[in-house]
Amino acid sequence: MDYPGKAREFFEAGGDALKGRWHGQRALVLRRLSTAERRLDYADRAIIEYTAAIYHYEQAGHERYCGYNLNNLAFLFYKLGRYSEAHERLDRAEEIFERHKDTGSLAQVNETRARVFVAERHYTEANRFIADVIQTFEKAGEFGRLTDALAIQGVARARLDLHESSLQILRHAMSMAQNSGAYSNAGLAALTLIEEHGKERLSITELFDIYNRADELLKDTQDAEEIARLRSCARVMSRRIIGVRLSDKDFVLPEAVHAFEARFIREALEAEHGI
Repeated sequence: MDYPGKAREFFEAGGDALKGRWHGQRALVLRRLSTAERRLDYADRAIIEYTAAIYHYEQAGHERYCGYNLNNLAFLFYKLGRYSEAHERLDRAEEIFERHKDTGSLAQVNETRARVFVAERHYTEANRFIADVIQTFEKAGEFGRLTDALAIQGVARARLDLHESSLQILRHAMSMAQNSGAYSNAGLAALTLIEEHGKERLSITELFDIYNRADELLKDTQDAEEIARLRSCARVMSRRIIGVRLSDKDFVLPEAVHAFEARFIREALEAEHGI
């Protein structure tokens, strides 16, 4: 029997709802492969599949599923740096979920919007949008999504020079996710903490501990982007541990001595709970 032919015949005879789901699932797989393997051709194919899914859900009258795929497509455009196209799809998704008074799905749209704002360096807008998202996820007890939203807030506040607030938020996000079993989200929050504050605002002891936690929590990841972030954070940690070098262009001996003295004094005080 020609099973592929039979499967195609069955698919073609199916309704728009079935076709929308099929294209949406294909898009999701392709999007994940494009991120994991850094394959732009997969991303291009995912865009086509998401567009097809949206079309078929529109034909079927399934607005919510249309909105989900619009948000997924916007996230893909965000990852590709195509921010105006991301905003356009988010606007459409927002209209759908507001019409249905679906606060949970609207929060997911606004989380994606906040990511785009951060990428565009519109940190005030990102900070504003993510606040309501955090409140929604907290009420729903969605710890994985809450962790990701807190990480976005921590980045936005770090870029707004609200460093103490950012540190507090990111530390909380990492610990909360790990305690709730959202280990991958906890690992990503740890990387964000290092990326935003590891070069100067974390002690070497805390930096070393946070990196080790991230490395353990993400030990099974095969995602190329996450692996690249881990390596970048490892370089931050090693540079802090090694310290300044004579070959550095801006090396000044008195400043280097002062920096080492300040570091050791600070760590001694921390050990004695002096600060």
